[in-house]
Amino acid sequence: MYTLDETFIKNNQIGLDITYIVNPVKGEPFISHDELNQMALIVVEKHRQLQRGEGDCRDGDIPMLGWQSLPDEITKAHLDEIVAVTNELAGKIDVFVSLGIGGSYLGIEATVKALTHTYFNELSRNQRGDRPQVYFLGQNTDPDFFHGTLDLFAGKRIGLNVISKSGTTTETAIAFRILRRLLEEKEGDRARELILATTDSKRGALRALSDQKGYKSFVIPNNIGGRFSVLTDVGLVRLAMAGIDIHEFVAGFRQMKKRADGDEFWSNPAMLHAAVRHLAYQKGKKIEVVATNSTAIYGLARWMEQLFPESEGHNGYGMWVSPSLYSEKLHANGQMVQDGERNILETFLCLGESTRNVEIPTDPDNLDGLNYLSDAGRKMNFINRLVIDGPAYAHFQGGVPNMTINIPRRNAFNIGQFYYLMERSVALSGYLAGHNPFVQPGVEAYKKAMFALAGKSGCEADSQAISTAINNLKQTVI
Repeated sequence: MYTLDETFIKNNQIGLDITYIVNPVKGEPFISHDELNQMALIVVEKHRQLQRGEGDCRDGDIPMLGWQSLPDEITKAHLDEIVAVTNELAGKIDVFVSLGIGGSYLGIEATVKALTHTYFNELSRNQRGDRPQVYFLGQNTDPDFFHGTLDLFAGKRIGLNVISKSGTTTETAIAFRILRRLLEEKEGDRARELILATTDSKRGALRALSDQKGYKSFVIPNNIGGRFSVLTDVGLVRLAMAGIDIHEFVAGFRQMKKRADGDEFWSNPAMLHAAVRHLAYQKGKKIEVVATNSTAIYGLARWMEQLFPESEGHNGYGMWVSPSLYSEKLHANGQMVQDGERNILETFLCLGESTRNVEIPTDPDNLDGLNYLSDAGRKMNFINRLVIDGPAYAHFQGGVPNMTINIPRRNAFNIGQFYYLMERSVALSGYLAGHNPFVQPGVEAYKKAMFALAGKSGCEADSQAISTAINNLKQTVI
């Protein structure tokens, strides 16, 4: 098992700050300690249900709770195998393309961006640690975006990782069909050595194709849904290819699991986070602005934009999650947050220490008035922290309750902690709301309509009905 120094663990512990939730503004706190203590009784019981594998947690006949114990089940041998496979392939290619959508995309991209250079692909191969450039496709069907990305691959050796449990997810399957043909035309039989498939262990179109073509394959567990899958081979293969320390990443999950397994409400950040959001919703908060001061970890907010709405958005319930990058968005919808309708809960993802720091130079003329910063030795990291602290206080005073998740610095350990904290919290949220947070029946509605309109076999009746309905509705178009 991967072990870390206790000092490192102590200095890299994610914290949850609810100062601007429980302290009064204009006489009353948004949520009182008494309310949280009363809610704790319910949350602890839901937490125990979840740990026992009880409650509404099944997709068909399968309890979708494999993510809970996964951090303790991953072996060093398996991680070493992934590193070996990706290292071998990395030496053969210039570009590595990850094909996936939703849970097979957002967490992977977020982690790569959080733990590599902002302009990773623009660096030289040596500066990238002898890793290939990394790109993502199959997450949308925009032909201009797709073709524009392919233009970047001209003259380069390409490797692929296609991620799909069924192999029939439309967006990903189209991208894979195109890129597979491109590789086979260029490389012939050698193409199979350049393709990694992450799919079901036994069934599905991609499993059948992988067996037929002889692709090296990795497994998507049946008891872990896509949005909970970043610690499975779905994420680990892709992260290892980018040179990210997946052993440390797993260690972060394990560390947060220890904290989140505890039954003491006020010591368990997952239970506290879930309780605050549940009470906020009951008090009329319908939008959660998830804001960060780091472009590198902005992808984590985008991952939350899938995790929470897809898990919570059932039967008329759930908060809309709106990712924001501060201070950029403070000059846009920051006005709405400060003075608009009071239906907002704000959650800050605060990066405490940037990987790089930038000095603010002294200017003899001081026309911009910034010498007070340089004279005091203030650097950009200091100002970037205030991009959270200032708005948190101002928005609190303006009637917007907010909490802060403090992420000490950018490393695989901290990102792993963050993911597990959010996964446990959203599972509790679904249980508190009284629905299954591990299914997404609403997502199937758009697929049904798309298949029908595209003329997919077996959808002929739906195709006629939907086409007629759309034509009737569009009589008002001018």
